[in-house]
Amino acid sequence: MINRDFILRQIHQLAQVLAQVLFNKRLDQQTEESREMISMALKDTLGNDLDRLLLMDKESLMAVCGREGGFNAQLAVSVADLMKEEGSEAAVQRAYWLYEAALTRGATLPLQALEWIGDQAS
Repeated sequence: MINRDFILRQIHQLAQVLAQVLFNKRLDQQTEESREMISMALKDTLGNDLDRLLLMDKESLMAVCGREGGFNAQLAVSVADLMKEEGSEAAVQRAYWLYEAALTRGATLPLQALEWIGDQAS
């Protein structure tokens, strides 16, 4: 129960940052500030900043998106959402890995993510 509450708080924090990044993007203010916000949120929730996550291989990234009970698909989707918005090639690749892993574990993905995964697989 405590572990679940902790993960839900992490997901909520990542969702707040995603909302701010999307707001900045809408105002054409997608700047280094948005990247910093993403990096800080990832460091706060996962213990690794964006640059470190972008250096990880698939298995390491999956391990970071979990807790004692193993891989957490909902947390992975939240991380993937942020990485996709960051937009670099490495971030987009890792977002794809996370969405794919979450989907195979039965997680609910936003429609845009499902469409995007389908486009990437083609």
